[in-house]
Amino acid sequence: MKKCRHCGVSVAGNRSSCPLCQSPLSGEWDGEAPDFPSLPAASPMRALALRIIAFLTIAAIVVCTAVNMMRPEQGYWILYVLGGCASAWVLFLLFWTKMKSVLKNLIYQTTATAILCVLWDLATGWRLWAINFALPIVFTACMALMLFFALVRRIPPADSFLYFAESILLAFVPLILLLCGAIEVPLPTIICASAAVVFLAGLVMFYWNPFWAEIRRRFHI
Repeated sequence: MKKCRHCGVSVAGNRSSCPLCQSPLSGEWDGEAPDFPSLPAASPMRALALRIIAFLTIAAIVVCTAVNMMRPEQGYWILYVLGGCASAWVLFLLFWTKMKSVLKNLIYQTTATAILCVLWDLATGWRLWAINFALPIVFTACMALMLFFALVRRIPPADSFLYFAESILLAFVPLILLLCGAIEVPLPTIICASAAVVFLAGLVMFYWNPFWAEIRRRFHI
C-alpha cells in the first residue's frame, strides 16, 4: 500500500498523488482496490452533441454577421442575434448541468428565464412586457410543471418541499410589483398569485403531515 510522507496516511489503490494534499506517494502498489470507486467517464455522445450545438451556434453567428455587414442600412440587428444565442446558451447550460434533479433544474430555468426576460425588456426600450406578462406566465408554468413532475416521477415530499416553497415565493413576486405600482396590466399577475394560493392550499390540505415533518426536521422545531 502506498503512503503519503506529508500526511502520514496509507492510500489504497494505484494512485500517484495523495488525495488530501496532492503530494507524491511513496511505496509500491500491492494490488489492493481503491477505497472509492472510479467516476464513470463522460458519455462521448453527450460531448459530441455539445460540440455540434456549439459549432452550429458559431456558424449561425458568422452567417448573420456577414449578412448584416452586407446590408448595414437595416441596422445592427446582429446584436439581437448575439443576445438570443447567449440567452439560449445560458438556459441550455443550466439544463445540461442540473439535469439530474428535475425540480432543481426547473427552479434554475424559471429564475434564469425571468431574469433574461427583464434584461431583454430593458434592452428593447422597457415596454413592461416582462413584468406585465412574462413573469406571471413563467412563474405559473413553473408551479404547474413542478406539480406534474412531482406526481409523475413520484418524488417524495421530503425531496420536493424546498422547491415547492421556492416556486410559490417566485409566484408572489409579480403581486409585490403590482402592489408597488410597477405593473400596468394586472390580470396575468392576479392569475399567477391566485394559482400560488391554490397551490399552497393544496399542499397544506393534502400533504400537511409529510411537509410539516420536513419543516420540523429542517428547522429543528
